[in-house]
Amino acid sequence: MELGVLILDDEEIILDGLCHFPWKDYGCTVVAKAEDGEKGLALMTVHKPDIILSDIKMPEMNGLEFARRAKEICPEVEIILLTGYDDFEFAKSAIHIGVSEYLLKPVNFKEMHTAVGKVCCKIRSTRKVQRDYAELQRKYQKTIPAVRRKVISDLIYGRFNDSKEMQKRLENLNIYIEQYVLVYGSIHADEGKERAGLEPNLFDFVVENICEEFLKQTGQQVYYEFDNLGYCFIVTFPRHMAEKDCEVCCEQACEKIQKNIREVLQVEMAFGISRQEKNLFRMNHAYEQALEACEQGAYLGEGSGILTYADVADIKLPVWRVSDGEKKRLLSELMQGNIETAKKLIQEIFEQCPDIETIRYNVMEVMLLSVQYLADRRIVEHTDKENSIFITECLKKVYESHTKQAVLSVLKSIVEYLAERNRDERLSRNQKSAKSMMEYIEENYGEDLSLDTLADHFKLSKTYINRLLKNYSGKSFLEILLKCRMEKAEDLIAQGEHKIYEIAEMVGYHDQSYFIRVFKRYYGVTPNVYKRI
Repeated sequence: MELGVLILDDEEIILDGLCHFPWKDYGCTVVAKAEDGEKGLALMTVHKPDIILSDIKMPEMNGLEFARRAKEICPEVEIILLTGYDDFEFAKSAIHIGVSEYLLKPVNFKEMHTAVGKVCCKIRSTRKVQRDYAELQRKYQKTIPAVRRKVISDLIYGRFNDSKEMQKRLENLNIYIEQYVLVYGSIHADEGKERAGLEPNLFDFVVENICEEFLKQTGQQVYYEFDNLGYCFIVTFPRHMAEKDCEVCCEQACEKIQKNIREVLQVEMAFGISRQEKNLFRMNHAYEQALEACEQGAYLGEGSGILTYADVADIKLPVWRVSDGEKKRLLSELMQGNIETAKKLIQEIFEQCPDIETIRYNVMEVMLLSVQYLADRRIVEHTDKENSIFITECLKKVYESHTKQAVLSVLKSIVEYLAERNRDERLSRNQKSAKSMMEYIEENYGEDLSLDTLADHFKLSKTYINRLLKNYSGKSFLEILLKCRMEKAEDLIAQGEHKIYEIAEMVGYHDQSYFIRVFKRYYGVTPNVYKRI
């Protein structure tokens, strides 16, 4: 990358000399020269130099004023000023303006080489960073559609732990959904085998585009996701639009899609339509509603029909339940011992639950799942009888609670109890493991002992072993091993029955001189001196 240089000096001989500096060695070319600042500014706009080399003392406009105005025109230009005075105030002014370097006259060419080299390196380094950043931005922009689809997919299947974090992800991707309906479509099983003679990917592409085209005419935005059996579309609507209107619009769009799919691909497509929903984090429920409606069409002999969840629901209100994704999030917080986060999550999950009986049913399900989950991992190690008593007492409390908040308070207290038990059990297990490791070190200190040895013996990672030992004893593996070896060496020296090299071997050191250095560093004296104390 060749850099352009503009040179200013009112003395022709100096100007000529500066132009003959070996700029080529630095990948630079002199693009223009001038005798004063006014001409220099005019040349700047034409040649747009990367580097300016200017004398500070020039007629009409001095170098500092020129540098200030040059920076206004082109903030990225690098400026080297030549001055006849070594003045601190001048240096401060130059730094304030943004001058990169300044050199004292008469110019020392060694310093000139250094200054030019620094400035060129700075420009190229900055531009490389800019290019790299621009390339990253370009690559990121290309991935945005895929990232958006991943986020939407996570919402549909409930694959997220933190709703606030998910909200940030949506905002960063400019996904704003006020209310939505989820539409699930599937190709008729018998005809789908043929796939209109198209490759599977091409077939899916055609279906996706036809669906997206008609659904976009209905709502504000359409997001989609495929699973193994069908096509899932989230159709968004403005907040003011009535619930029934949202669902009707989707039904009408599905009718047009069916007709188009039939004409283009010669296959029949069935649709299930969820209820309108405002809560983004209930999208998994909307997905299950749409899927159930679509499947019910097949059971009713309407394989290519269009059914809404309202058509197939047994009750007027949707069958509400805690989604698999929400259960996983809660169990994750439970396992980590995050009690307050788990309580907030419970409140958030049950916020939309319609009635007390539905809450009771779902609370019992979550409670039993939590107990079983921890029992399967041998964390809450109750006997069958103890488990039965615990569950019976919890169920009794749930049935004795007559308000939504009272039932949720029971669940929160159960989760808190289980989280604390989990934490206590983990702590107990970790202490047992750390104690076993300490005993292993005590028994094998004389061998070539290392973290790798412990990792192989206990089937755990080195990092985890070191952390366990640190938490249990306050010392790292090496500190524990050193203490053990030094204390044993001290005992052997006190007994006086062995030579120093024998003791070194006995406590795990094959190099006597190294053992002596380690011993002195630990006790402050050599083994021989220690023996005489």
